[in-house]
Amino acid sequence: MEKFNQNKYIQEYIRQHKKQFKVDLNIEEYNELKALLKQNNLSNVQFVRNAISALKNNNLNIKD
Repeated sequence: MEKFNQNKYIQEYIRQHKKQFKVDLNIEEYNELKALLKQNNLSNVQFVRNAISALKNNNLNIKD
């Protein structure tokens, strides 16, 4: 019987259940976003989840 490998298990779980969302921002936009997240005590993940929720509920003011 093979010994339980926690690292392998975690890597496999992440591969099956998670995806990364990457975006390139201008330096000014990045710095502003990081400051706003810190000011509002939000993580990157919380920010994205809130944005998804706002989009679903039509509560996001979208500008071109």
